Amino acid sequence: MLIKKLSLLLLAAVLCLYAACGKEMIKPKPDVIDKYISEHPDLPVTDKDCLEDGRFEIGMLQETLVFLLGEPKTKETVKQPWAMQEKWTYQRKGEKVFVIEDKHVVGILEKN
Repeated sequence: MLIKKLSLLLLAAVLCLYAACGKEMIKPKPDVIDKYISEHPDLPVTDKDCLEDGRFEIGMLQETLVFLLGEPKTKETVKQPWAMQEKWTYQRKGEKVFVIEDKHVVGILEKN
């Protein structure tokens, strides 16, 4: 009985985490992930977590985004008062736009 309750609690936690993130799960094969991580020993913890979980989030490197999603459908350069940014658009279950600044994801916009 306890195991069943713990299993249900774990499932609920995973579903809540997925819903809270609101991000599509992209999961390369484990051997591909391991190879990528071993080839990038200085990869930030955020990126390693995203790779292992098959997700993306603000703060990850643009290089990791390309590894997970491939090249974007379009790239647009936007001059902001504080920096140059790029908007990378992907078409996956709706449109997702990643705002890139200084080689990091600083924003994620979703259009369904």
